[in-house]
Amino acid sequence: MQKLHVPITATSDRFDADDSRWLSQVRLLLDELSREVQVEARATAGEPGAKSGGLPQVVLVIVPSAVYVVGAVIRDWLANSRDRSVHLRWEEGGEESRLTVTTRNSDNAALQATVETWLRSKFRGGEGEEESTPTQGDSSPDGGSVG
Repeated sequence: MQKLHVPITATSDRFDADDSRWLSQVRLLLDELSREVQVEARATAGEPGAKSGGLPQVVLVIVPSAVYVVGAVIRDWLANSRDRSVHLRWEEGGEESRLTVTTRNSDNAALQATVETWLRSKFRGGEGEEESTPTQGDSSPDGGSVG
């Protein structure tokens, strides 16, 4: 069975990355995701002078049948606060694509559809297909942005 390994990070416009209140919110997202897909924590080397207490790099191991539920979990978690963002990454053949998802300018259905479409496009393998990253709002040169 084909599996995607998708690094995921969450950011906040309100909290510092190492704020205990923020880390608690991110753990809720990761706990919910871990009920649906395999979640791998990877140790990361700390930056000199950086505060400790943050979360390790997290990678979702997604199978095609879990794409809908991953989109729903992300959508629901983002809906709890407008200052949150979720960043998904995919590397293949030395090229990286990214999707940043926020709730600022999109409704719940559009947000979930975008996450699902982006994840499903990663399962296609790109053989003879042009890879497209769905975007809404401003897109960045290295991927898409929803929000």
